[in-house]
Amino acid sequence: MNKLKHYQSAIQYRLYAYINEHRGYVTDRKIVVIESDDWGSIRMPSIDVFHQMAALGLDTVGRCYNENDSLATKQDLSCLFDILSSYKDSNGHFAKITANTCVANPDFEKIKRSNFSSYFYEPFTMTLERYPNCSFDSWKEGITQHLFIPQFHGKEHLNVEKWMFELQNINSELRTCFEFQTWGIRYNNCQDSVLEAFLVCSDNSIKLQKQVLKEGMQLFQDIFGYTSKSFIAPCYTWNPDLNQTLKQIGVEFLQGGYSQYLSDINGSSNSLYHYMGEKNDYEQIYLVRNCFFEPTQDARLDKDFCLKGIAKAFRLKKPAIISAHRLNFIGSIRPQNRERNLRQFSELLKTILKLWPDVEFMSSDELGEVIRNNKIK
Repeated sequence: MNKLKHYQSAIQYRLYAYINEHRGYVTDRKIVVIESDDWGSIRMPSIDVFHQMAALGLDTVGRCYNENDSLATKQDLSCLFDILSSYKDSNGHFAKITANTCVANPDFEKIKRSNFSSYFYEPFTMTLERYPNCSFDSWKEGITQHLFIPQFHGKEHLNVEKWMFELQNINSELRTCFEFQTWGIRYNNCQDSVLEAFLVCSDNSIKLQKQVLKEGMQLFQDIFGYTSKSFIAPCYTWNPDLNQTLKQIGVEFLQGGYSQYLSDINGSSNSLYHYMGEKNDYEQIYLVRNCFFEPTQDARLDKDFCLKGIAKAFRLKKPAIISAHRLNFIGSIRPQNRERNLRQFSELLKTILKLWPDVEFMSSDELGEVIRNNKIK
């Protein structure tokens, strides 16, 4: 049965990919967007915590995120910005990353003092202050140089409703994880997680999630000084009932993959298909990722794989939207992870400019505006 489901899923994915390639927005312009998720969110606090959690038997071994991903240090950002600022497009603009940012993390101390009866959070900028070698000033440097373009990834990369329920009911795995000030594990025999911030858990979930979006965007504005025009839900999971609220808080463009994952209180799941430039009932435009630079997740998703995706996108007259998760650029846990991937990333940008000298580097919100205005160069 599992093999049959996998086979059906593979067929469906290929069908979605084919339809996306032959439907929606087209352009002769060679546009490259690099979208990178989870900036600002806690994952693995340190290498010491990783080893302690592994010794306790928590689900860390073999999980690329827990083995590599953490808040970006000053060195992580400096190395990334050095590479981005080494390459300019046909318009004289540096390569840039759309840094999809979760703007808050749990305030573990306050939650614990409440005996897990109430949830509290802190802006991610406060979290940075507590982490060694992390600084929001480093973010500002990249933003000022237009290398690093924060966009809205939600308030937390955490389903607060589900997490608090598990903590209050003394889930031993998540309680242990809580003591290390993180939550990014799979539990219940690796069948469950709390990472899907907008997963539906109860009849009250949608109401709670609408409030989370409003609070999150207000915090984004307070931190960065502008409203994010684009949004991507953690784990590509959100209910269409949230689109109106997203519109109300200023979101015009919805980042994601071919599939938007849905859920209901019965635990069943489904998906909606999207294509490049599609509009929903609120005139929000879908931006669909069609290229991947994810060598930490899978060594096969390297620069050569990404270049093939870009070539295919341009052949089909589509913008090339590259998925490149934060963990590819993080070295505080495993320095070789950052060093190896940045070498590849630099080669990727160098080859893009060589193969397509008329390329244009854009952020997600910039591409959204181009599609909305249907600008033809």
